[in-house]
Amino acid sequence: KAGKAALDSKVDCSQCEENMEELDERMQELQSQISGQEQHWNNMQQQFSDAIEDKLDHLELKAFRKHLEDSWNRNMEELEDRLLHENAAGIKKQLPVPFSCLSCDHMLS
Repeated sequence: KAGKAALDSKVDCSQCEENMEELDERMQELQSQISGQEQHWNNMQQQFSDAIEDKLDHLELKAFRKHLEDSWNRNMEELEDRLLHENAAGIKKQLPVPFSCLSCDHMLS
């Protein structure tokens, strides 16, 4: 009983309930703001989508997509070829002309 009496003196239940109600009201306000922003976002997305549909000619878009896919496939094939043909531990590079040895300064070809 002594612990309960000490607890009653430290925690005011009515104040706790008021704080919880205030917190609940704030949460509801935030939720309504978020839903309003989500609705605004959906409206803007729809307007953007409509504008894109009005501006783009689908035949041009298909040609552009095909061009991008062809370019992508070509680049991937080149990369695969390069990776398959380079089996050495290092990559052979052309030396700049004229090139001299670092240790003896003798000209190399």
